[in-house]
Amino acid sequence: MTILRTPTFIAAVSILLSLTGCNEHVIYHSYRHVPEQGWNSRNTFTFDIDTVRTAATYQFALGLRSTDSYPYTVIWLAVEREFSHPDTLRRDTVKCQLMDSVTHRMGKGIYMYQYDVPLPPMTLHRGQTGQVRIIHLMQREVLPGIHDVGVLISR
Repeated sequence: MTILRTPTFIAAVSILLSLTGCNEHVIYHSYRHVPEQGWNSRNTFTFDIDTVRTAATYQFALGLRSTDSYPYTVIWLAVEREFSHPDTLRRDTVKCQLMDSVTHRMGKGIYMYQYDVPLPPMTLHRGQTGQVRIIHLMQREVLPGIHDVGVLISR
């Protein structure tokens, strides 16, 4: 009997494929890198969403990656989600708590900290396309320490 036909080998390959396969519920997941100088308040991060294939209520999450050089415990963001056919626009102001009151990082990581912040769900229709736009609302014009900004959309 060859190794390719043994039940153990077939089971191992099946498990490996199921663990590495893509998540069919995630319809969009992308990050944009923040320039080395920092996130300027005039910089909008835009995420283009391709055609929605299935009408459903979708879960949205904002992703942030920061370093120890971020000087504050929170970051305030404006998030616009705009979709066409039918036209839908949702604007949210989001408070992301990055540290607790005694400056312990609340994100996952050692040098780079990952934060996932849920946004209110949205019902999308088949055939819609859209954009998600994110800007920071902090008083400081250029924010150091924010490394990446991202969006996750899932069913």
